[in-house]
Amino acid sequence: MPGILLVRTGRDDDVWEDVLWRMGELPGMYRSDQGDASEAVARESISRRLIVAEDPAWRGATSEDVSAALERPGIWVPDLVVLTDDRTGRNADWRPLLAFRSSGDDAFWITPRQVAMTYLVLHRPNLSFTIDRFADKAPIELQWEREEGEEPDEDDFYEPVGVELESLNAPPRYTRPARELPPLIQENDLLVRTDFTDDAAWASLVERVCLPCPGYDDVIDDFGDYVDFVDDPAFAGATPALVMAEVRDSDTQEEEEEMVSGVVMIADATTMREPGHRVLVIPLEDQIGFAFRVDPEVVGTMVANLAIGNQDIGDWRNDEA
Repeated sequence: MPGILLVRTGRDDDVWEDVLWRMGELPGMYRSDQGDASEAVARESISRRLIVAEDPAWRGATSEDVSAALERPGIWVPDLVVLTDDRTGRNADWRPLLAFRSSGDDAFWITPRQVAMTYLVLHRPNLSFTIDRFADKAPIELQWEREEGEEPDEDDFYEPVGVELESLNAPPRYTRPARELPPLIQENDLLVRTDFTDDAAWASLVERVCLPCPGYDDVIDDFGDYVDFVDDPAFAGATPALVMAEVRDSDTQEEEEEMVSGVVMIADATTMREPGHRVLVIPLEDQIGFAFRVDPEVVGTMVANLAIGNQDIGDWRNDEA
C-alpha cells in the first residue's frame, strides 16, 4: 500500500502543530493516538496511508534511527519518510522536513505542503521519477564547504522542495470534505466541473474544448475524444486538492495502453465567470501542487502532447507566465 511516514523528533509543540496544520486533514491519515491504522485507510476511496509517529520515544531521533527501525521484520515500509529536525524549528517560513525513501536513496529537504500534495497522488504510476527530481533539487548537502568547526547557517542549505507553495498568497491545503466524494476514474483526461451556477457557461466551455485547436483542423475534428467531462454536483465547491485526491487510473488503462496526461482539469467559479472560460490545470505527476490556466481551445492539444511526452508541464506554466 502506498504511503508516507511522518516522524516527530522535536520537542516544540508549536512547531509540530504548525507542520500538521500545513499538511491538512489528509485522507488515510493515522495519528498514533487514533486507534487502528487500517480503519483509517478503509474509510477512503483510494488506498493509501499517512502514518504520523508522535511517540516521545522518537524525540531526538535521526534519519539513521528511523531507517534502522524500518528494517525490522514485519514492519510496513512507506514510500517516503519525512521527519522534523532542528531546521524545521529554525525556519518558521517554510518548516522544512528531512525526507528520504526507505530504499536508502539520498535524503532531501521538502516543505509540509509539498509532502501533502505528493501524498495525494502517491498511488499514481511513475511518481518515483518525481521524487527523484525532489532529491536532485534539494539535497541535504550544504551548498558551500565550511571551515573546520564553523557552524552552518540557514543560507548555506539548499531550499526545500515546495518553497513556492508555502509562499503563495493562498497556499494549497487539504481539508476533509463535508461528504464523501466519488473517485474520478481516469480512462481519458478529466475536466471536472466544480461550479454549478451557470449551465450555459458550462455548455459553452464543453463546446470550445471539443473544437479543433487552431492549426489542427485538417488533422483532428474533435478533441472531445481526449477528454471526459465530469458534471457531477457532488464536486460542487471542491478545491483543487480535493479533486486531485480522487483521481485514479482505470483498471483497463494499462492493458489497453491508453494515453493520458498527468493532469486533472477543473472548471471552477473563475472558469465559469470570466469571458474566456480559462480552465484550471492541476498537475498530478510533475510540479505537483501548482496550478495554472489555459484557454479551452488548447486543452485538447495540451493533454495530447503531455500524454505522449512531446511537452511537459513547464512548457504550459511558462506560457501562462
